[in-house]
Amino acid sequence: MIGGKFAGSNESPQTGFVTLGEIISAPAEGEWTELKLANTKPYRWVRYEAPAGSHGNIADVEFYSGSERLRGGGFGSAGLRPPGGHWKTAVDGKPETWFNSSIADGQYVGLDLGDRAATSRVAMIPGPNDYAQPQQVQLKCSMPGAQIRYSLDGTIPFTADAGLPYTGPIKVEGLQTIVAVAFAPDLARSQETFGSYRVGQSFPKPTNSFHVGNSLTGNAARFPLFARTAGRIDNFTAFLIGGSLTEKLWRAKEMDEIERWNKTWSSAKQPLDFFTVQPRDFDVDREVLNSVRFFDFVRATSPHVQPWIYAEWVEMSRQRPSDKGEVPSYQMKKLWPALTWEESMSAMLLYNEEVQHRIKQTYQGEKPPRIIPVDIAMGRARNMVDRGEIPGTTPGELGYLELLFEDHVHVNMAGSYLVDLCWYAAIYGESPIGKVLPVGTNLSSAQANVLQDLAWDVVRNYPDCGLFEEGSQPVAAPTFSVAPGPIGQVAPMTIQSTTPGAWFRYTLDGTTPTRTRGYVSCGVVSVRPGMTVKAIGYKSGMADSEVTTGEYTAK
Repeated sequence: MIGGKFAGSNESPQTGFVTLGEIISAPAEGEWTELKLANTKPYRWVRYEAPAGSHGNIADVEFYSGSERLRGGGFGSAGLRPPGGHWKTAVDGKPETWFNSSIADGQYVGLDLGDRAATSRVAMIPGPNDYAQPQQVQLKCSMPGAQIRYSLDGTIPFTADAGLPYTGPIKVEGLQTIVAVAFAPDLARSQETFGSYRVGQSFPKPTNSFHVGNSLTGNAARFPLFARTAGRIDNFTAFLIGGSLTEKLWRAKEMDEIERWNKTWSSAKQPLDFFTVQPRDFDVDREVLNSVRFFDFVRATSPHVQPWIYAEWVEMSRQRPSDKGEVPSYQMKKLWPALTWEESMSAMLLYNEEVQHRIKQTYQGEKPPRIIPVDIAMGRARNMVDRGEIPGTTPGELGYLELLFEDHVHVNMAGSYLVDLCWYAAIYGESPIGKVLPVGTNLSSAQANVLQDLAWDVVRNYPDCGLFEEGSQPVAAPTFSVAPGPIGQVAPMTIQSTTPGAWFRYTLDGTTPTRTRGYVSCGVVSVRPGMTVKAIGYKSGMADSEVTTGEYTAK
């Protein structure tokens, strides 16, 4: 821990940190290292910053004010390297678990002390709700001298000169989302207060939904929050078991947790408009069997329900069969290992399409299951970070993880926003651009706009979502660009077209791709000797391109 630092910030969990103390030597055997922190200024975000090369190694960290242990929301840098764990193991109160990141430098773990070390929160009067008549919304802070700033685009006013200054009641008509924070001298900004007002009756009727899955379906549970900013109400109910496969969820419904299931199911509003499963069982036949069981159960009371397959993203380690591209697919004769984040996301979609394909062979429901291609949005986001297309991010894996991930598996609020943008576009069949606002995230307006565009581009160009439009003008044929390197070794290849915004499906075994067959390109293809790459370009509103072929040999 020599070189480790303790730091505080009043800006955010990632920026504005001031060093409060540094470990400069090891303690004598049997003794403690004791640091005197002389700060007189309170900090909302406090963290331990691990020294370079240490992979963040720390068993547990606690913060105190005098003898009082401070409580707050944990945060940390992404990464996981067995036998240790992610940053959450350093705030779990268990010294036998420890933080061990796969990334050597720049690791940290800390607490957001919230109201304890910040300006008091803003109150909205009247509170966010549905109203028949226009409202005059007042913003109030109990702390004398505090200044209030607010936004109407869902973003947080991070500084005292951001957003709009509050000078008097805000007239709210129709649909309006307000995000408000308060600033006081020598304190961090308050935690944000936000909410969406709906005034009048001109809004879509509510939808009813039910979801089975694990914590990644839990990451999508903010869907009603984000959908409300676009004026929609979804009565979202979920039955979740951490890390579980669909088989375990069905067994829990029938036996292991039947009481909890019955309570959860009875709380859902019926009939259901849509129902989601989250496939991750690599015994595809077993996944299909249990997914169909759920679909059949649901349509007994909701015959017009639309089943959805929620295609999750890959984990950071990318070691599961779907992450590595090892699950057999009806679409190609031979699969090749996925070597990049982008290829793994495409392989995950191929797995979900295999599950969907086999479900359709037995499922007799009115509406066949469709796929929400969240994995493709996450893969494209990874590539966009590397190309510098998402403002405020640093190219590379670390920049991608800091933008969207909470740990090595789960996404943060910004990642949940991207997930739910895809849900919104697919389920409601409409663009989220300018409608679904980034409430509760730390995204800037520019970042939110990019993610909105990304989600809409993914969903409308994924034919299974039902929004793809045929056209007469063909997309220009794809071209391949292979990076120079040693002959006969793996080389990164990009697929391009002179048609702006073209999408690509490709195969690596000589199979002819279509807009619904093959890997969906997320930006990087690792070509290897013995491959015959074929690609087709497509875009909603246009005709498909001709197929382009490339041979890669060891000569």
